[in-house]
Amino acid sequence: MLQLKDLVLIRDLTGVEAWQFKPVKFGYSVAYAAAASYVLAAEVIAANTALLVTRVQCYLTNIDNTSSDYLLYRMPPEGTAQWILSMDAAATVNLTSVTNPGAPGHLPLDCDEILLFPEGPIFANLLFVAAAAAPAAGTWRIRTTVFGYFVGAEVYETLTQNTDWINVQQ
Repeated sequence: MLQLKDLVLIRDLTGVEAWQFKPVKFGYSVAYAAAASYVLAAEVIAANTALLVTRVQCYLTNIDNTSSDYLLYRMPPEGTAQWILSMDAAATVNLTSVTNPGAPGHLPLDCDEILLFPEGPIFANLLFVAAAAAPAAGTWRIRTTVFGYFVGAEVYETLTQNTDWINVQQ
């Protein structure tokens, strides 16, 4: 149902019919062991197409099937997260930041909001910098799923005046 509400909202804001949007779902399951930088999701944006992200879900889980907390969902570890534009899906160095580079991880990693990425060819990468190492016991994974749409450049042009950085409150 959320997807239908998103389509109706975008159509009402831009005047572009919903049948012109192509749904996309992407993200990675990343091994988590140390306090380091991780690319949790990346998607290439083609020429004459923009990417509109509407939902990000991210959680930490232990995939060691001998452990008592096997596959239990946990919040992502403490750290910072941001969306960047880059020339490569594995890049942690950005061409430009799309969201605030100092945002606490829980803001961009679990949210329902509209994020716009300009037409490509370029990659939209979700970066996470973990503040601490994983718990000693277990085999830990950070799993991320991003929901969005590929839209025409006219949608990006219409909505881009109404976007802003994630508000970071200390």
